[in-house]
Amino acid sequence: MFSIFTKSKFGFLEKLEFLQTFASFIISRVSPAVVHNLEKYQAIKKVFYLSAIEDIEGDYLEFGMYTGSSFCHAIRCSKNLSNINQEIKKMKFYGFDSFEGFGNVDDSEKHPFYEDQNFSTDILKVKRRVSKVSKPENFSIIPGFFEDSLKQSPESYGITKSRIIFIDSDTYSSAQEALQFSLSTIQSGTFIILDDFYSYKGDQALGIAGAFNKFIEENHLSARRVLDYGMGGIVFIIKRQK
Repeated sequence: MFSIFTKSKFGFLEKLEFLQTFASFIISRVSPAVVHNLEKYQAIKKVFYLSAIEDIEGDYLEFGMYTGSSFCHAIRCSKNLSNINQEIKKMKFYGFDSFEGFGNVDDSEKHPFYEDQNFSTDILKVKRRVSKVSKPENFSIIPGFFEDSLKQSPESYGITKSRIIFIDSDTYSSAQEALQFSLSTIQSGTFIILDDFYSYKGDQALGIAGAFNKFIEENHLSARRVLDYGMGGIVFIIKRQK
């Protein structure tokens, strides 16, 4: 007769049940935002490492700074990887954000979480935060909605090549403006980090994913997926067709 107390071939796992329960308790209680940001920081570090060993030239461009945490982390990563490639010290960091949220958003781009009150921040606090990790001459923060701040060419800001582009602006139109602005700076080997890639219920024609897919197709670029992170972030490396 079969007994409920019959030993399993994996009986040792039963002894670890309390550890599994404890791990589940802790993980379930950790904020998704914390999980996402920790994995995002790891992804940024990996990208800086890969760009260093590949000797990719250019600067760091971030679209959608919010409080500047990712921007500051990118600066720290560059400093700590300069022993691998001294050229990384020549990098400059450019951050673009309205610091006022999304502004007027078309009905097709409305999202239950992407609201102004969730993403408005104080630019002076952001600048002070960045100043603690970088010399003023090594970074530039450009405020304003992208439809205004990205009207000028990258060269007007001193940008000729991009090593890493991080787009965390959430909506299709803002991502499209950021990508189009960056086009002339993109080279074979440029890494593009896209946050919230699976937003809008995974629709590949909407949000950042929609803008990126269209951008790659229209400009005859090749994008190879490098890694995923957090709650929907993704990294690509770009190749320009000859």
